[in-house]
Amino acid sequence: MTEKLFDNGLLFEFDAMVISCTEAKKGFEIILDRTAFFPEGGGQAADTGVIGSANVSDVQEKNDTVIHYADKAVEAGSSVHCMIDRDKRFRRMQEHTGEHILTGVIHNRFGYNNVGFHLGDQGVRLDLDGVLSKAELRKCELEANKVIARNVRVIVSYPDEKALEALDYRSKTEIAGKVRIVTIEDCDVCACCAPHVPDTGSVGMIKVISSEKYKGGTRIYIVCGLDALDDYNRRLDDIYEVSHLISAKPEKTSDAVAALLNENNAYKYRINEIERTRAAQIISSLKNESRGSFCIFTENMNVNILRSIANEGVKLTDRAFGVFSEKDGGFSYIIVSSGIGLREKSKEINSVLDGRGGGSDLMIQGSVSADKARIEEYFASL
Repeated sequence: MTEKLFDNGLLFEFDAMVISCTEAKKGFEIILDRTAFFPEGGGQAADTGVIGSANVSDVQEKNDTVIHYADKAVEAGSSVHCMIDRDKRFRRMQEHTGEHILTGVIHNRFGYNNVGFHLGDQGVRLDLDGVLSKAELRKCELEANKVIARNVRVIVSYPDEKALEALDYRSKTEIAGKVRIVTIEDCDVCACCAPHVPDTGSVGMIKVISSEKYKGGTRIYIVCGLDALDDYNRRLDDIYEVSHLISAKPEKTSDAVAALLNENNAYKYRINEIERTRAAQIISSLKNESRGSFCIFTENMNVNILRSIANEGVKLTDRAFGVFSEKDGGFSYIIVSSGIGLREKSKEINSVLDGRGGGSDLMIQGSVSADKARIEEYFASL
């Protein structure tokens, strides 16, 4: 059994004795007599750091023994100085304690339970067994940040069996053996195995990023502490970049983007009107006295306009009619049929005209890189 030291979340350095060090598939497995490295568990990734001169990339617990996975060996029986990645550990403690605070507030207000939890490198995902509206979640977020502002204690304890039976606490799963309880004064009591900050003020802040309905409940994404600051800076940088691109003040960015979208939609409408006029002119000029296969060529027309031309042109043939629109050095096409099975024919068309595409017996579409002369020659024989 490894003596676990991570009840003190702020213990980033410690000395230990190496019980064993064995080579494995990916580096070396090191077992210490005591460790402050948190092993992966409960939805939270393991700590990283160093044991002596060996870099620790993962930590797992098996039968009360903590195994450290490292890139090099350390001598069994030796005393080693160990250091945990301080920034990563502290950020994760901020995130995890922040999740407890928010979930505690929600549980106290609505009785909902946390039934799923994942702590990643840039935030927390948590799943509730009840539905919260955006307004309700915003109120809970505010109350959770008030708990942070009060800077109350975060207490780790191991109640005996009798005390545990009398304790009203949250837990996602049934727990056998000794139960570790994390208590946030006047906010939350929850079974948890992970390190936490010693007081709520150390969390800094809690920010709900988004939420969605999920399996009859609510899935929530949050960031806390220094991760929340990083997230805010990224979003602020994006806002300033967009405001610069559209020549608008940062606080007026959404209004300016809405105006641009409206302007863009107006241009799209005008372009569509012009293309519909062009299509009507093309349709009125179509002729095909032989009733054989034929094709026409246009430039930079969208697929809906090409389809409208094709649907009219096919009425002039007993075989097939193709509309080819020049674009980016090639042609996009729509071919429709009144007498040829195009599904199988598409293989030949793409082979002869250096193209790709497909569809049904009545219509195929795609693109080709063949020139106009080769396309016309092929259609004359189709």
